[in-house]
Amino acid sequence: MNVTDTKRKTVILRTVFLTGALIDALIALEWYMISLGLLDIPMHPSFFQGSGQDYRFVLSIAALFMAGWAFLLFWGSLQPVTRSGVLLLTAIMLFVAVLSDGLVFGHLLSARQIALGTLAKLVLVALFVAAYWYSKQAHLR
Repeated sequence: MNVTDTKRKTVILRTVFLTGALIDALIALEWYMISLGLLDIPMHPSFFQGSGQDYRFVLSIAALFMAGWAFLLFWGSLQPVTRSGVLLLTAIMLFVAVLSDGLVFGHLLSARQIALGTLAKLVLVALFVAAYWYSKQAHLR
């Protein structure tokens, strides 16, 4: 594999990492603002809209974890080929979230909310799995 191919593959993987980091950072910011009462909108990606102090408290904790995942993906972007396992881990966790939304919290969500949340998460699962696979191809050649 020549230097140009290696650089191109690294740029593609870095872009996927940074896309995930940006999405997670924006969601973390949104959730934190909702938890502070600064926004009154359905939270993404499930479009669930809660209320009350308990909801806001738990959402503030979720925002911290989402911000942590954004930093993890950013960290992965610094060495995208060698840290590609983070993409696979992210895809697995997103898939678990899809199952959780439907099986555990389905009674709180409408069919539309489940469909939209599932679609958004599965698109990211596909992106991260494809990028992980691509990183292994880039690494082996």
